[in-house]
Amino acid sequence: MQPKFFTTALFLLVFTAVLSAQGLHIDVGLNMGASDLFHQTRFEETPLKAQYNIAKELFKNKGIEYTWDEFAADFGLRNSFIQPRFGFSAHFTYRDWPVFAIADMMSSTSSYTKMAYSGTIGMGQDFYNYNEKSYFTLLGGYKYVYDRGFGSSTLVNAVGDDSIRKELETFFNPKEPLGRQRASLFTLRGGYGRVLDEGRRWRAGVEAYGELDLIEKTVRASRMTNVGIQVYIRFRMNVERNNYFFPNPAGGRKE
Repeated sequence: MQPKFFTTALFLLVFTAVLSAQGLHIDVGLNMGASDLFHQTRFEETPLKAQYNIAKELFKNKGIEYTWDEFAADFGLRNSFIQPRFGFSAHFTYRDWPVFAIADMMSSTSSYTKMAYSGTIGMGQDFYNYNEKSYFTLLGGYKYVYDRGFGSSTLVNAVGDDSIRKELETFFNPKEPLGRQRASLFTLRGGYGRVLDEGRRWRAGVEAYGELDLIEKTVRASRMTNVGIQVYIRFRMNVERNNYFFPNPAGGRKE
């Protein structure tokens, strides 16, 4: 196993170096922020219905009718909630072409204790201002995500009552209660950033994003649609001096 692993790693390093020499830009970075998940869960189709049935029977034994609406109000069930997010990303662009690919490893939109892994491809670019120190970003494309926090954590954090939510956290963990943890999303990103050094390798900025779940509503009882904002710092592993957006040290642009 080890020889195969090192052979594969060496191949990837050489392959990346060759592509870099041909104009592939690779930016790796750290992201921190928060997102608001609009999961729109049909709670009646989830394991929470079993919680309701138990409560309903307890009230029935006392001669009291207990409706689903009362249960939802007591639990404080909500269709969206905010979670802090943090993680790492790698951005791939080629010369000054308006195309990109992003690989993300971020905390889940459902729980900051779980991870979500994703890949995004699309079109967009960084648009630099007159002094080439600051820029605006606009990106749009397709995102495929595997969210390990989507499911039990989504249901638990959808409970608005603090005491009930804490009780659920201690024992409530059904397997994939909302269906599969993978999704196809349409994503838009926009932001502002600045170049931090003369070598043009370090950049920092702020970015807002929105992600629309494209999976049919009949597939699962909840959505991964979310909006958020994050701050980032990124390091460019290679700098192509003579392209349109990165002037060479002597000044001027590539004609």
